[in-house]
Amino acid sequence: MSDPIEFDEFYATLASARDGNREKVSELEWMLAEYEHANESKGPFDELGQIFCHIGVMEMYSYTGVEQLNYIYSMENNIWDYLKQREGKSAQNALVKTMVKHAKEHSLTNKIANKWGSNEEDLAENINRLAEYIADGIIDILID
Repeated sequence: MSDPIEFDEFYATLASARDGNREKVSELEWMLAEYEHANESKGPFDELGQIFCHIGVMEMYSYTGVEQLNYIYSMENNIWDYLKQREGKSAQNALVKTMVKHAKEHSLTNKIANKWGSNEEDLAENINRLAEYIADGIIDILID
């Protein structure tokens, strides 16, 4: 990837929302709405990463069937084992696959590269690593 990207603010907000901070829950909802379209992104990988943050949290809600982060965080290992069996893949794998699938279905590497005047091949070559990076951060925060 060309420029280093960080999502510390997103992860900190996600962790605070997970811990029940109502103000941070509202902030996270706003942040996810902004990240869905990544209009405030600072570059091509930041844009794709913001979109992946949004998709990752939405997929976690879908995967678990729960939209309460504190409840997701409190789920025990046997529930995660059941979900993995039911879905045929781990939560981490589900998040990554959904991110990459969305990017391909919507030609995001092409659109983002054209928008930023960047190399589409560079984006395409790093899409899986970026999805794994975002998914790992979400998993680390939401699965105890």
